[in-house]
Amino acid sequence: MQKYSSTDSWSVSSSGNKDDLSVGSVGSGGNNPATPMNGIQRQHPAPIFFNDADGEGIDEWEDISHEYMYVPDENDVGRKLKLEAIAVSLETGEILMSRVVKTDIVLSKTPPPKKMNLVTVKGAGGGGGARFRVVTYNILAEIYATQQQYPYCDFWALSWEYRFHNILRELSDAGGDVVCLQEVQADHYENSLYIALNEIGYEGVFKPKTRAAMGLAGKVDGCAIFWRRSKFHLVESYSIEFNDLAQRQAQVIGLNPNSKEGSAYLNRLMRDNVAQLVVLELVQQPTMSNRSNRSNREPMKQLCIANTHLYSHKDYPDVKLWQSWQLLQELETFVMSRGSNLPLMICGDLNSTPDTAVYDLLSRRAVHPGHPDVNLKVNDDSLPSVLPDTLSLSHSFNFGSVYSTVMGEEPPHTNYTVNFKGVLDYIWFSVQHLRPLSTVPIPDEEELLKYGEGLPSTMQSSDHVMLIADMQLGGRST
Repeated sequence: MQKYSSTDSWSVSSSGNKDDLSVGSVGSGGNNPATPMNGIQRQHPAPIFFNDADGEGIDEWEDISHEYMYVPDENDVGRKLKLEAIAVSLETGEILMSRVVKTDIVLSKTPPPKKMNLVTVKGAGGGGGARFRVVTYNILAEIYATQQQYPYCDFWALSWEYRFHNILRELSDAGGDVVCLQEVQADHYENSLYIALNEIGYEGVFKPKTRAAMGLAGKVDGCAIFWRRSKFHLVESYSIEFNDLAQRQAQVIGLNPNSKEGSAYLNRLMRDNVAQLVVLELVQQPTMSNRSNRSNREPMKQLCIANTHLYSHKDYPDVKLWQSWQLLQELETFVMSRGSNLPLMICGDLNSTPDTAVYDLLSRRAVHPGHPDVNLKVNDDSLPSVLPDTLSLSHSFNFGSVYSTVMGEEPPHTNYTVNFKGVLDYIWFSVQHLRPLSTVPIPDEEELLKYGEGLPSTMQSSDHVMLIADMQLGGRST
């Protein structure tokens, strides 16, 4: 058996073209293949050179190390490392084998997050009810995080592996007791999110959208609710499919799904969106008094949380309003069947700005008959009528928006991209049962634009921002 030694050569791919970076290419670096190589190379960070005849790029490589171990630094960010290893016989000098291995793009470490500053309402120190923190966040599913959709974001910063660690850090830093997430991809919930959050003390449930996966199994997004195990335990969990509600409502109003009118009605409403509903109960913390006298123990408090992601298309405000109305109808039935004193919160991406009928329905319990969102058919006779009379668009809850209550108005944006900037995400609460104590302000434009033209960016891994609110059960009245 021949003895042999191995020698290594490293190189780094670097060009200004993102397509070149994603594919990568290996250059010889000027080495004689018959000579053992022992070095690390980095491709010169010069502009791409094109051949005038066929337009193909020319790659050049730069030696960067001759050691057996190399730790990438900031100079390697955005480039690929290439290791060339050759095994040489110590007896004859013959090259026995060679191998070239390329890494993925070297990613930069994200800057430390800006310290969160709470805005607290006046008198927040009073009251005897239990306190808890609620977080809602559309985390941008991988199936939507494409270079075509977000061409201004570095392509490596759109990868799930990179974004997952950013998102997990955000969630960990937020310290929510209840976390509502939207655009959670099914395979990511199972293989990464649930595992990671469970390890830091959370339990959760997931509901995918009604539609089939986009290609491979697990490539469908949905909603997820997590809760801190040391704070809450699960009492009940339900899910709502708006497709099912549309079919049920068609029967209620006497539409035949096989008729032209019935088919148009269902085609307009069936958009695969879902909602989640959980009842959580506060974990009783043992004290000396309740250890010694269990009969004096007060009943544990319960909280109902709804999490949803409404239809996104801007040309379907009637569908979003219909979904909101149906969700509220379902919540009324659910809450009333368990007693009207059950505190309720609605979190999520409603894809509706504060000037929409969805916002009016939630905040005012009614929609004005002249609102444009309920008069689409005036401008387009071909659209089916999916909404009831505006007098029926109501509910019995008294909701407040946490951010509007604490800050005095809704934030300027919760979704910030090159093509759209506005408020789509909310935390709503039943005002007779819950009291908002504080919120974390939304990053302003100056802060968001430090890392790119819009979201997502290398710093913020979703096109939405996270909403955080500290709440109190019952407030001063308990």
